Amino acid sequence: MTNSWRPLALAAVLNLIVGAGTVAAQTVMTRNAQPGTVVEVVVNATPVGSGTADAAGTATITLDLAAAAGKPQIDADVYVDTCDNKRRVLIVERGQPSSPQAPDCPRRDDLGFFLVRRVSTLVLDLTGTPPTIMLRQGDVSFDPADLVAVAPPSGLVLFGGAALAQFANATALACGNVPTCSGKDARFAYTGGLELWFKPFLAVEAAYIKSTKIDVEGSGTGFRFDSSLDPYIVSIAGKVGVPARRARFYGKGGVNYHRAIIETTQTNDERTVTVDDVPQTIPGGTQSFELTTAGWSWLFGGGVEFWIKPSFSIYGEVTRAALKGSALDDEEGEMDERVNLYTVGVRIRIGG
Repeated sequence: MTNSWRPLALAAVLNLIVGAGTVAAQTVMTRNAQPGTVVEVVVNATPVGSGTADAAGTATITLDLAAAAGKPQIDADVYVDTCDNKRRVLIVERGQPSSPQAPDCPRRDDLGFFLVRRVSTLVLDLTGTPPTIMLRQGDVSFDPADLVAVAPPSGLVLFGGAALAQFANATALACGNVPTCSGKDARFAYTGGLELWFKPFLAVEAAYIKSTKIDVEGSGTGFRFDSSLDPYIVSIAGKVGVPARRARFYGKGGVNYHRAIIETTQTNDERTVTVDDVPQTIPGGTQSFELTTAGWSWLFGGGVEFWIKPSFSIYGEVTRAALKGSALDDEEGEMDERVNLYTVGVRIRIGG
């Protein structure tokens, strides 16, 4: 007699995870079998491998799906024959005949309809009747350390990343009304720092941000110049997070302190002017100017981090900051700029 049964709660039993890792061959694994139970795997009507459950009830059988089925992946029904000291796992492609059912070996059909690929791992939990099945496109580990749920942690976290820094007015201010002038306000930047999560939803952060120089070139009648802005930024911010499984969405707000060096080199061409009908030559030359500014202003932003392991995550973040300050060393001038930072990076939890 053939007994039909269904996987446990479908969504919980069928766990399809694509790209989470790969294995060298298609694999069938059992959990919680009686030690010494023989597990045999059959593709269509052809036995392709067998194994014996160890003291923990685990058996692992690898097979070459392409050789067994003649193709790298198949749409297949999965069945289990339950015998006294044997379990037969049947992977049957739609439209193909299956192995005959042996006497005194009730067949559980239908476990489900699955896409079985060369990198698939089929895991059968034989704890109850009927057993349950999980399909994963990649490898599976029963190591307790690998089964611990990964959640956004509390504690001390070190981070670093690469960013695109988009300045609002740097090129426009350097060019002024010069007719021929060019520069790029979007520059590569990098960042790093520390954050301390008192709770999974509350933290403080200290960061260092460094952008590459913004270079501007311009020219007019009788002169040409090169100008650069080289900013350094440190920030202190409070953070509020919302954990969601492995992810944590967060917002932050605080202050930043900038120090920026503005350098300009201008070359003037030699000119001839007439004074009282007498031609006079004004020699050309090169002049250099340097201005250093510093000051405090605001910063805010937000992002999301995804914890791949308990101690390692990747993150993406958008931050907006104002750079405001006065000139140092009794110079005249000030900085009033805005910058957007688009950052991707990694975070590493320090300690236990």
